[in-house]
Amino acid sequence: QGQVKYIMLNPSSKLKGEKDWQKYETARKLASSIDKIREDYTADWKSKEMRIRQRAVAMYFIDKLALRAGNEKDEDQADTVGCCSLRVEHIQLHEEKDGKENVVVFDFLGKDSIRYYNEVPVEKRVFKNLVLFMENKKPEDDLFDRLNTAVLNKHLSELMDGLTAKVFRTFNASWTLQNQLR
Repeated sequence: QGQVKYIMLNPSSKLKGEKDWQKYETARKLASSIDKIREDYTADWKSKEMRIRQRAVAMYFIDKLALRAGNEKDEDQADTVGCCSLRVEHIQLHEEKDGKENVVVFDFLGKDSIRYYNEVPVEKRVFKNLVLFMENKKPEDDLFDRLNTAVLNKHLSELMDGLTAKVFRTFNASWTLQNQLR
C-alpha cells in the first residue's frame, strides 16, 4: 500500500498509438523549423553570455550526436550521464587526432549504464567554447555549469510548441531512416 505502481501500455493499445503518433507529428513539425533553430544556436556560440553559449553547444550535441538531455541524479542512482549532466572528465579535446581537426572524445555511461564512446570532429567555434567551458574546472565539475535539462527544454519549447531534446532524437532518427529508404 502507498507504493507507486507503473503500468506499461500494450504497444497495440489506442492510447500508446496516439502517444506515438503525437511524438512523430511533433518531430515532423520540427522539419519546418530545424534550419532556423540550427542557425540560431550556431549564432549563439558567439554570445556574450556564457549560459547562452553553453545552451547552444548542448543543442548542437543533442542535434548532431543524438545525445539525450540527461537529468540530475540522486546519490543512490547509477551515475549515468546525458548532455546537460556531462562532466569535464567525460570529454577530451584534441586540436588534431587521426588527421582530423577539433576532435572531441566522449566517454561516459549513458542511459541503462551503456557506455557511450565517440570521437567526433566538431565545428571550430564549438571546440573553442569547450576549451573555455573546461577552463579552471576539476574533472568532476559540470561541463555545462550554467545549464540543466529544465532550462534547456524551456528554451526549446519557446522555439517550437512541444519541442524537447527528445524530439531532436526522433526527428534525426526519422530523417536518417527516410534517407536510407530512398
